[in-house]
Amino acid sequence: MALRTSVIVNGINNLSDARYCAGMGVDIIGFNLKLDDPQRMQSETLKEIIGWVSGVQLAGEFERAKPDVINDLAEEFKLDYIQLNTPYLIDEIEEINRPVIQKIFINKDTVDSELLEMMELYSSVVDSFIIYSDDFTSVDETNTKFLKEIAKQFKIYVGFGLDKNNITAILKQIKPAGIGLQGGHEIKPGLKDFDELQEIFEEIEEA
Repeated sequence: MALRTSVIVNGINNLSDARYCAGMGVDIIGFNLKLDDPQRMQSETLKEIIGWVSGVQLAGEFERAKPDVINDLAEEFKLDYIQLNTPYLIDEIEEINRPVIQKIFINKDTVDSELLEMMELYSSVVDSFIIYSDDFTSVDETNTKFLKEIAKQFKIYVGFGLDKNNITAILKQIKPAGIGLQGGHEIKPGLKDFDELQEIFEEIEEA
């Protein structure tokens, strides 16, 4: 299956999600490797998933882990990307030996000029940015204008407010490098409700 835009699916924690995403043409699947998170992906589970999937690139999601720890885990699990879900110093990012996806949080108090300045500063050391929000549950006229502006300057993935009804308009108006979606828990081992992901995939499937 071919998709009209690049897709990252974060929070993959089971084989069902991983195999489904790989089969649907997702580019990157991300795993929670945050060291102090009780929901952190266990090594045995991750190795099992990696052994079963192909045709998709792998990302480790980190917060506050030291670059040497990140590099060791990237090597152990043969990760293609590192996603940083919290801010890192530029010199720390430069020590990471995989391409970095930097997660950027925006909310109603975000100052556009300050965010643009920060992204400009980091653009030379990261591969791309994934834009996320807890405040905004949809992509409205205001943030569409802002996202369109930053998409002209940087490689961004829109990671919030997406559904089957607005995804086509978002891709057309904002023109991001791609979109970011979220995996979820299985109903029980081997059984997963893919409805939400499937609806978006169907909308962005190449004709």
